[in-house]
Amino acid sequence: MLELINVCKSYHRIRVVDRVSFTADCGQTLGIVGHNGAGKSTLVSMIATLTAPDEGQILLDGEDLVRNPDKVRPTIGYVPQDIALYEPLSGLDNLKFWGRINGVSKDRLGERIDEVCQIIQFDDVLLKKRVADYSGGMKRRLNIGVALLHSPKLVIMDEPTTGIDMRSGSQILGAIEELRKSGIAVIFVGHYAEEIERIATHLCVMNEGKVAYFGDKERVLKNNSLAGLVGQLRCS
Repeated sequence: MLELINVCKSYHRIRVVDRVSFTADCGQTLGIVGHNGAGKSTLVSMIATLTAPDEGQILLDGEDLVRNPDKVRPTIGYVPQDIALYEPLSGLDNLKFWGRINGVSKDRLGERIDEVCQIIQFDDVLLKKRVADYSGGMKRRLNIGVALLHSPKLVIMDEPTTGIDMRSGSQILGAIEELRKSGIAVIFVGHYAEEIERIATHLCVMNEGKVAYFGDKERVLKNNSLAGLVGQLRCS
């Protein structure tokens, strides 16, 4: 289980994440949404151990991510906004390279690549192509595959559908649904309310660094749509 307790972060004396507390469990997809500047990306960068909070605790299965980041990182998969692939290499070579970097054993790597390719819907033809020849959606899907190779307990995706076509976006959302069904906890940061509503089991709506709404999706959206909630906060 992931647990955040009064997490704060400031830049240049401006508090961009302000006493955020929530939990996320196995088999849940937590959708984090809010207008630009709400603190979403800063929040997930702290959960991914890329940035340390100024105050508060972040725990994964009871282990402190701030005090022991090296111990926790192998259990986290992170899909950043920017594509992190070697474009001159094939998709397969990228998976092999990142699998080794992430500590997947040589004996296990081939099996994991096969399992991950089923999730991201990659076949042998695609794997043999250079990443430079991929569409934006293919690159995004392979980026997700890289984050899954080491069998993480928690997968963090920061706007993984940005700048891609509807078909590719639907494939990515389908992959996220499969991850949740397999028992992995997923944190999904997105701009599009309809995507979050489709895949999330729980919602965290942020406004000016604070949590405006948090909880089971159906409870949070009982009397409104997600786009409506975010719109209200933007106008307040």
